[in-house]
Amino acid sequence: MNTMIKRILAVLFLLFLLCGTVSAVSTTLTVNVFDNNANYDAVSGASVTITKGAISNTLYTDVNGVAQFIEVEYGGVYTMSVYKSGYITQTKTITISTMPRSESVYLVSETPVSIKIINENGAAISGAVISIDGKEEGTTNSAGLLHVGMGKGVYHLITVSADSYDPYSSSQYIGTDQTSLTISLTKSQFTPLILIYNEAKLPISGAAVYINQKIVSYSDAYGRAQLPTYTSGTYALKIVKDGYVSNEQEIQFSSDTPDIIVELNYSVVPLIISVTAHEKPVQGAIVYFDGTVKGITSFNGTYTASIKPGTTLVLSASADGYTGTDVTYLVLADSNNNVTLTLSENLPTTLIGISALAAIIVILILILVATGKKRRGKKSGKTRSPAPSRRDSL
Repeated sequence: MNTMIKRILAVLFLLFLLCGTVSAVSTTLTVNVFDNNANYDAVSGASVTITKGAISNTLYTDVNGVAQFIEVEYGGVYTMSVYKSGYITQTKTITISTMPRSESVYLVSETPVSIKIINENGAAISGAVISIDGKEEGTTNSAGLLHVGMGKGVYHLITVSADSYDPYSSSQYIGTDQTSLTISLTKSQFTPLILIYNEAKLPISGAAVYINQKIVSYSDAYGRAQLPTYTSGTYALKIVKDGYVSNEQEIQFSSDTPDIIVELNYSVVPLIISVTAHEKPVQGAIVYFDGTVKGITSFNGTYTASIKPGTTLVLSASADGYTGTDVTYLVLADSNNNVTLTLSENLPTTLIGISALAAIIVILILILVATGKKRRGKKSGKTRSPAPSRRDSL
């Protein structure tokens, strides 16, 4: 008997090997699709797809909103996706845990909602980026509008971003009959800092700062000018300081704008050269800058040139009958820049000759005088014979 049982088991095992594995237990899956409105109306013609691994099966709901799948694997895990035009597609994972299995799906209407983005003054904002529930839907057109398909009768997280405006984020309830939504954005506000330097990268104090032709600030000792609060946008900036060329430009105030750095270029200032001799002006004197002829003094002994502040010059002058010395001068932006060059008068050649001749004559006279004295001294040194004395005759 035992031998017979063993043979039967062996035959059954062989049949099992020949026929393959035993088929899994199957059951049915019924999917009911409804409209997520107040009446929960059945949705016909909805596409229902179930997927397990690489195998998918698609059915469409009937007039009652029902799609029934047969021979689904009991205990199997499926991905189910329900799609219907005009509704938001729903996808979820289900497990066939009962026999039979039933699943209800409520589709949310995707009727477009016109979202309009405006500013505080009611003007349309174009180029605003709108996201619904974390998904970017697009940007507004020139009228500030974007038509977005979204579920009705539910809350949605709506975010909006636009250049020069504060970001917007809010949970909004969209009614079942709602077709439009208006969102107002607020301009971003800033207190810009202007940094003002000269060509030598040194700070400039006392520079006047104008915004849209109105003075709003002055730079401090560190070249900083703190502006009042402005909303983001484009403004006309002007920087004015004596001794410098005014700087005018358009600037953009926004969240991405760093501190604004402005460099002022030196403007030319008058350099007045006065040439004198014996404290009197010398007309027609030649003026030199760094050894190069620049001009001639006027009737009052002056020559004026326009020079860039910060320039160092070697100044000199010359005139017939005069000589002068070099003067090194730094031209300043906040100075009168008056320089006096003093000339020394030269002695004429004829005067030199006459002086030399006079000196020679004086020397000759001194020699003759000295010679005459010597001769007279020799003559006075000779002895004379005494005159014979008279004797009285008796």
